[in-house]
Amino acid sequence: MESLREILDSDGLKFTNPTLSVDQVKKGLTKEAIAPYDKRKGFAAYDVCTLSGNGTFDATVGWAADTLKAVQTYTDRWHQASTDVYVSETSPIHLVFRCEIKGAASGPHVQVLLEVRTWENTTNSFTKEFHQKLSVHLTRTLRDELACTNKPDIPDDLQLSK
Repeated sequence: MESLREILDSDGLKFTNPTLSVDQVKKGLTKEAIAPYDKRKGFAAYDVCTLSGNGTFDATVGWAADTLKAVQTYTDRWHQASTDVYVSETSPIHLVFRCEIKGAASGPHVQVLLEVRTWENTTNSFTKEFHQKLSVHLTRTLRDELACTNKPDIPDDLQLSK
């Protein structure tokens, strides 16, 4: 927390998002993976982190709207950052990776790409390196908490830039 205060230059640094436990996110994402997809409802986005001080950092997670094929094809937006992770550096930063959930539905329309979106709402409050570090840490934590059966490789030193 102290390093975050230094970066944001604020003693008033707070977690300001609604209380959402890791278990709630895990249960919600797992339920969506197992249940048949509802086109009208879509997938939920989970606001997992909002830090406020002299700047704001936000992060959400959820099942991706894009398919793996679309991500691999749309190279103007996405690039492969590692064997298992694709990144879009537009604001917000998007990281997607395949995550297969035990007991999930199967078939051609099943969504298996998890997406992590991170962004800051002020300029120069965070260094690019710190923003990337938070993004990669959140992506690794999501993979670990959901126990993806395909065990995607998300290196600690994952480089988000081309």
